[in-house]
Amino acid sequence: MAADLETLAQLPDGVLFIDVLSGGAEHSAVSPIELGIAAELHTWFSHRLEVSGIPASETRAASLSAHINTGRIATNRKKVVSFDFSIESKIETSDARYSGNLKEVHKWHQRLPEVDPIPDTTKPRL
Repeated sequence: MAADLETLAQLPDGVLFIDVLSGGAEHSAVSPIELGIAAELHTWFSHRLEVSGIPASETRAASLSAHINTGRIATNRKKVVSFDFSIESKIETSDARYSGNLKEVHKWHQRLPEVDPIPDTTKPRL
């Protein structure tokens, strides 16, 4: 998840959309976007369908939309980013529609330090 937060920290605030059936993700500023959480949600949901004896073909849609706000708390974005997530999930079958909401306020992400390039040891030092 830390790698996903680092990816999101490099983007402007916006909306993250995850298609849980396919494992794909899009951000309102970048589309498509590679996030590990999208693949994890796909794997988890597929497993839950199997364990519950529900054929995947009966699920028309399963998605998650997350509104991302990083500006509520001022930080030095080069070192730390504070995320607020407002999430809506939807599942649609041929018989019913289900939805849920979650608001996660104030998720800290410690930025990874920039790595200096490997020094060229073939050149003599002065």
